[in-house]
Amino acid sequence: MDDLWGIADGYHDVSGQWHETPAATRDLLRALMGEPQPAEPMWFVDEGDTSALQGPCRLLLDDGTDRGEIHALPADIPIGYHSLMPLDGGPTTMLVVSPRTCPPAPHGWGVSAQVYSLWRRDGWGIGDLADVEYLGQRVAAAGGVAVLLSPLHAPAPTLPQEPSPYYPSSRRWLNPLHLPLYADRPAELSNEPGALIDRDRVWAAKRQALSQRYQTEAAATDWRGWARAQGQELWRFCTFAALADRHGPAWQQWPEELRHPDSPAVADLPITDHQFAAACEFHAWMQYLVHQELGRTSAGAGVALIGDLAVGCSSDGADAWLHQDLMALGVSIGAPPDPFNAAGQDWGLPPFIPWRLRAAQYAPFIALVRAACRHMGGLRIDHVMGLFRQFWVPAGGSPAEGAYVHLPAHEMLAIIRIESTRAGTFVIGEDLGTVEAGVREALRDSGILGTKVWWFDQACEQWPEANLATVTTHDLPTTAGVWFGADGSDEMYDALHALVPGTDATAAAVGVHAAVASSPAQLVLVTTDDLAGMLERPNRPGTTNDKEPNWSRRLAAGVDRLFDAEPGTQIVAVFTNVARNDTILGD
Repeated sequence: MDDLWGIADGYHDVSGQWHETPAATRDLLRALMGEPQPAEPMWFVDEGDTSALQGPCRLLLDDGTDRGEIHALPADIPIGYHSLMPLDGGPTTMLVVSPRTCPPAPHGWGVSAQVYSLWRRDGWGIGDLADVEYLGQRVAAAGGVAVLLSPLHAPAPTLPQEPSPYYPSSRRWLNPLHLPLYADRPAELSNEPGALIDRDRVWAAKRQALSQRYQTEAAATDWRGWARAQGQELWRFCTFAALADRHGPAWQQWPEELRHPDSPAVADLPITDHQFAAACEFHAWMQYLVHQELGRTSAGAGVALIGDLAVGCSSDGADAWLHQDLMALGVSIGAPPDPFNAAGQDWGLPPFIPWRLRAAQYAPFIALVRAACRHMGGLRIDHVMGLFRQFWVPAGGSPAEGAYVHLPAHEMLAIIRIESTRAGTFVIGEDLGTVEAGVREALRDSGILGTKVWWFDQACEQWPEANLATVTTHDLPTTAGVWFGADGSDEMYDALHALVPGTDATAAAVGVHAAVASSPAQLVLVTTDDLAGMLERPNRPGTTNDKEPNWSRRLAAGVDRLFDAEPGTQIVAVFTNVARNDTILGD
């Protein structure tokens, strides 16, 4: 049972044991969220709904079309966010009309890639969108249909650069580090395959090169027209970026008068400080470049690029600064203790307060999903269970002191269906771990694929079709790491060696991917790490970068070699053979 704030009384863990929500945690969360206040009404309906109204209203569509007086919902209202204005003078209702499902996902196979890890000889020490385009072309040429990308979200523009793509400053805007630069690479930038990435050196070199280029393009009208079309959202993000350049990335440590985006001091800065205004324009120009480059990459890749939407943002970043009035900054999203992590997890990501987000008519969430779908054929939502409930861990406390808070998932799924349909983007939910009853059914009803991972479930012949299937993920061991006993659990080691006993690492990688490819799952992916035969995983959860080089390993093979050397060659052959056989059987 939830209270008025959506705080659950407790939860059952994966073994079925009940955990009561601590009274102190409940009191703290209520204080952080504040007393829920009345808000402007919203009405969510499915496309084609013809429900009668309580009284005559004027219907104004979100494209500006005035449909005049109505007494019932017309069947032909397009999907979107419209306005119902009662003729008796009552409050306007936002009418949200959503399709019943997201666009369908393709059947076939593809590759998942950590963008930063991609390597080419003339690169600037970090993977970029040129590598993504070439990888997509190789996948398409081999008969694949998709490439899943690590999040492209924007970090703060300062040093040190945040290595984790899942801990962004802003999920709404893009990372300029992924811009390909085709000039000669500066001598100080290391670019050895298989080595660690020095983001700070790369960003310093790229930013200097971009600053020099901006001097010749600042007055251009194309990017300025694009920037104006983005409205205040872009300007406010660039204001944060310019303030971070000047005062550091943590806005809680800025001068007090700059800590809120709506303060008079922030509003005055671009008017009274021309240097600051120029810095804002430079950041807007970089966003123009990376958006244009992503559009070209998507068009040229030849497959569906799948974007990855992180669970949240950093507490000291742009999104938290911009939306601080809607967020619970004294807690962070995480996960309760479970067999995967006995201590539980604290991800350091501040959540939106459910009633405040709804009172804002979901404007930040709508903008976020719309941006995530742009230029993408598909969208993966990390920890999709967070649309239904989130595990909130009080600051300074342990996950054992956390509590689940429920969100209005029905309404958030409707927004996802609208934005994905408008963009023509299929949707995948990462539903691994503790999943409450009804979540997978709700995702399936919205046309959202689930996720299956072989390390967790070897009965792949029983996997439902509506899934994305992989052997591993960025947080789990590679096939080679498990085969050689360098990584993973005893259970993973035993399962892999039982599947392909008495063989070598290449045969093991091929065998386990053949099993996944033969499953009923409609979309099957192999990681670039497994194509390259990497021993090390991209990220080891629960560790920090002073102990593990998380999110910083460069692939040992170039993008041009992933399909042309073992084990990549044989894995791709297995995928294409299974796809060919399925086509023949389907015919």
